[in-house]
Amino acid sequence: MKQFVTTLNQKYTFSSCASCEANCCDGRKGTIYAQIILSDFEGVYENYPILFLFGELGYIKPVILLTNGKDFCRFLEDSKCSIYDKRSSICKNYPLSSHIDNNIYIDTLCPAVNDESENKIEIINNSTFRENFHDNSLNNYQDKYIEMFEELSPYGDKKDFSIVKIINGIEFYKCNKDIDNKYMQMHQNSLEHLQNEYFIDLD
Repeated sequence: MKQFVTTLNQKYTFSSCASCEANCCDGRKGTIYAQIILSDFEGVYENYPILFLFGELGYIKPVILLTNGKDFCRFLEDSKCSIYDKRSSICKNYPLSSHIDNNIYIDTLCPAVNDESENKIEIINNSTFRENFHDNSLNNYQDKYIEMFEELSPYGDKKDFSIVKIINGIEFYKCNKDIDNKYMQMHQNSLEHLQNEYFIDLD
C-alpha cells in the first residue's frame, strides 16, 4: 500500500532502492494505475495502456495501467526496471507525487524514506525538492492538469466509451470513436498492450 502525505513544512530524506523488494511496482500492494498529463502521453503509450477513469462529475481522467493488480509490473526483472530510461514520469518521481493543489506529496511507506541509512540524502524540504531527483512534471502541476482537462474534455462523452478492464473494482475505459486528436490517437495505439498475456489473464 501507499500513504502519500503533503511535504508542506516538512523535510524528508531518501536512501536507495537497493534493499527494497520493489514495493512500488507491486500490483498486490496497490500499484495499479497512475493519472497522467499531456506531457506524459508520448513517453508512455509505447509501453503502457493509456485508459480513462470517469470522475464523480463525469469528467474523463487519463491514466496508465501500471500493473494487472495481482503481479509486479511486467517490466520488472530481478527487482530492476527493464525500461528504466523509458519509464513513466510517475516512476521517475516516486516516492514524490504532484497534486492539483500544487503541493508535493511523498509516500511515507516507501522503505527508503526517512530510513537510518548513512547514504540518505535530503530530497525535499517544505515542498522544495532536490535538483535532479525528479521529473519536470512535478512543476506547476495545477496548470498542466487544467491544460489536460481543456484538451480532452471535448471528447469525454461517456456514451463514446466502454469498459475495457475492471481491476479490484476499478472500471477502466477506452474510447470507441476515431478522434482526430494526437492524444486520443496515442490512447488508441496504446490499447495493443492489453493484448499482452499479462493483461489478458485478467479476463
